[in-house]
Amino acid sequence: MVHYFEELSMLFSRMKRSFLFFATFLLVFASLSDAQEMKRIPMIYSTDLYQPPQDPDDHYDLAMLAALEELEIKALIFDVATPQRKPEEFGETAMDQLAKITGHSPPPWKVGLRDPLRSPDDQAFDQAKEFQGGVELILSTLEQSDEPVVMFLVGSCRDFTVAFNRNPDLLRKKVKAMYVNAGNGPKGIQTEWNVTLDPNAYVGLMTSGLPIYWCPCFLEVYQLPSPEEVSAGKAFSTYFVVPNQAELLASASPMLKNYFAYALSNSQEEPLGFLEKEVQPLPESPRNMWCTGPFLHAAGRKIYQTRDNRWIARSSDRENQEVEVFRFEPIQIQSEMKNEGGKLVPVFSKDTGEKPVSTQVFRFTHPDFNKIMPSVLAEILETL
Repeated sequence: MVHYFEELSMLFSRMKRSFLFFATFLLVFASLSDAQEMKRIPMIYSTDLYQPPQDPDDHYDLAMLAALEELEIKALIFDVATPQRKPEEFGETAMDQLAKITGHSPPPWKVGLRDPLRSPDDQAFDQAKEFQGGVELILSTLEQSDEPVVMFLVGSCRDFTVAFNRNPDLLRKKVKAMYVNAGNGPKGIQTEWNVTLDPNAYVGLMTSGLPIYWCPCFLEVYQLPSPEEVSAGKAFSTYFVVPNQAELLASASPMLKNYFAYALSNSQEEPLGFLEKEVQPLPESPRNMWCTGPFLHAAGRKIYQTRDNRWIARSSDRENQEVEVFRFEPIQIQSEMKNEGGKLVPVFSKDTGEKPVSTQVFRFTHPDFNKIMPSVLAEILETL
């Protein structure tokens, strides 16, 4: 009997060691999985964000970036789209407000170049020293990064183009994707606002050979592509309209509502204290938007339709049906500068040659694009 209990004790001891080993293995595996899930995509972000805003869609874009946990802004460049604006009017206030809301420190930032480039290959060393910080921050961020970086612009192409002109090999090595939110698509003449801010910079970046993800803002100014253009595969436009901003933000947190109220009302009150106030009224007016789709693509998210007919964006979702709303497709372009009323403007046309394709162009494919994107944006902002 004693021998029997000794064997039983040894058996339990081996089972205990096996259980501890297996439990330890599961903990290590879970930790590794969490580490992989938490790995974020480094981004350099260039924005013409001002306070008071020049166009409040930039405040929506910054909030969306704060909500997309897959992305990490390593450097932010204030694009000097309007040289008349004062230095204190750049969007540092909005960054500080979002830092208070999220609990995360603002990213490093610098003010970009002030003057338009004189040619597509201009290195802009002659511009004032106080405006060189943006290009320098871009280059130092890329040099210090251990992995490829996403670059994303929502204003002029100026600082990104000059960074490439000064160190093309660095950008070829370190840029994972270059999102250019500008232009009128492959229809010909390029007269969209972000292009006109610096036409030479636009041409220089678009012909750099970098992995461009081209996100045309319009086919025609403030016009959604027609159903015929959508079905014909010609909807090269990121533009959509939020019909009612108050409804869009109905489920947002009180502090986020006040973040938008502060910007949209051009408030001059102390900005961080404003967030703590009772919820301020939001306008019921529409808001033009552009960058939501490209942000989702950069983050690796897809769009799903829920059982109650809402649309959400997730990296994966087994419970809901994935819906293709937009895509990026390869395109080869050639460019020239055309004299239009005494101004040189870029003209793009499709190149049918056999050159390697480095440019992908945004095209929305779903006929309800203008309905789906506000739903997706609202759900993302609810998470802040």
